[in-house]
Amino acid sequence: MSQSYAPLLAETPDRARQLSDAQFAQRLYHLENVSTEVLRAALCYGQRAVRRSAAESLAQRADSEAIAALSDVLSRCTPAARAAAARQLSALDWEDAQMLWSAALADSDAQVRMAAIHALFEVDAPEALDLLAEQFNAVRSPRLRAAILEHWAERGGVMHLDLVRAALDDPSPQVCHAAATAMLDLLAESALAPLAQAAQRRQGEAKAAILRGIFNATNYLGIQIAESADCDAILDALADALHDSEPEVRRAATWLAVWIRHPRAEALFEAAYRAERDPEVQAYMLYVAVNLSAPCAATLLAEALASAEPPLRDQARFLAQRNDAHHQSC
Repeated sequence: MSQSYAPLLAETPDRARQLSDAQFAQRLYHLENVSTEVLRAALCYGQRAVRRSAAESLAQRADSEAIAALSDVLSRCTPAARAAAARQLSALDWEDAQMLWSAALADSDAQVRMAAIHALFEVDAPEALDLLAEQFNAVRSPRLRAAILEHWAERGGVMHLDLVRAALDDPSPQVCHAAATAMLDLLAESALAPLAQAAQRRQGEAKAAILRGIFNATNYLGIQIAESADCDAILDALADALHDSEPEVRRAATWLAVWIRHPRAEALFEAAYRAERDPEVQAYMLYVAVNLSAPCAATLLAEALASAEPPLRDQARFLAQRNDAHHQSC
């Protein structure tokens, strides 16, 4: 590629034929007198760095010829070239790029569609949120579905709240976590009741992910669950989760139960801790209680130091030594 088109960008053909793909891409991006046809050809046939540079140059020009060239690439070139073009659509005026967005989002190749979705994240227009909603259920990548939910939360996409709620039942724990945090971002305390219901109906990793999402989002949003009218709904969900058959669920529930400064939450946690039969999980629960300064932490730590279970006793010794070192440093 660089040998075919570099002569157009260099002082002499001999010097141009020595350009690497990276050097050629750099010249392609910075020179202003490169024809649209050369950029289109570079985008269609160049290596990765060249494709990206050519696509960026065409998107920055954004005139009728550049838009026509991008349209041609999206209809005729390789999936890699189409993806490079799709990734730059956010640089175009929204009205001018309507047909290009439609082509990229309907492309037969998943990498092209994903590139277009990532480009939509960069568009500050309500229509972009609507396009993401249209694509959401067809997106196979859990990471990308989660990213769309997070984007809606950042942009205040309340109009697509039905999709956020539905995502609480997604097969992917990653998506469930993103849906839980997005609901709290969008609805604040009003999200607690439906999230409690979702946590109770889900199982395994999905249940744990929703509980972690509630813990994380209420923390960074400053939502005080203990003062909410729906506190009991969350505590009901925790009452089940703290005794769940899955250790991961019990671990996730521990963080939330200890964090909520409410008498019932404290009682639920201490009862679950004492009923826990897995020493590894019990050691984890002790770690959370001490780190979050649970009211019962000092008592549990003292008891654990004399435990016959090595994981619990070792955890208690580590925590006690750390506390002693902290006090000495103060």
